[in-house]
Amino acid sequence: MLKDINSETLSAPSQRLRLGRKQSLFHPGDPSNSVFRVQTGLIRITKMTPEGRTLTVRHLEPGDFFGEEALNGETRLDLAEALTSAQVEAINPALINGRDLFMITQSLSTQMKRLMDYEYHLQAGDLRQRVARYLVQLSTTALGNVNEMGQIMVSASHELIAEGTASTRESVSKIISDLRFDGIIESGYRCIILLNKDELDMIADGI
Repeated sequence: MLKDINSETLSAPSQRLRLGRKQSLFHPGDPSNSVFRVQTGLIRITKMTPEGRTLTVRHLEPGDFFGEEALNGETRLDLAEALTSAQVEAINPALINGRDLFMITQSLSTQMKRLMDYEYHLQAGDLRQRVARYLVQLSTTALGNVNEMGQIMVSASHELIAEGTASTRESVSKIISDLRFDGIIESGYRCIILLNKDELDMIADGI
């Protein structure tokens, strides 16, 4: 699997960086001096709309390479932010050899497929479906966990879900309230418990 390939040691030397939750790695306009690979945690790439809204466009999980604009010497176009505590490798693009480049290309190819699936998630169905899909997706990342009762928990705020579903916090809050009223989820401060994962899957699928 690709994750196993990407866990291999790079030929190029790298520097390990530690990020705290909500810490940014780079911003739009920054010079691109490094290509990165996620070691642990969850990173997201966001864009700012002309109206000033933040939109999540890409999630990066352990094994994923990103910051590929450094291969062309371009400035950063997006913001990279850690959604959890994370560790990343920083790699000097000038030291990347053919083997490393092949690994990076494979990673970006897999991410492109995920990105296409994510675009579908944003455009298909109403907001209730999109919120359900996003919660299911996040439950499989470092933001997901299982509590002592065996319930799936997702560490996500309404704002994060809004940014991940191209919506507003107010609209998402209403959907979350409806799902809670229906007994499908329970929500607290930056935490959503999936009480009925099967029902949530059905909503995500438009059933």
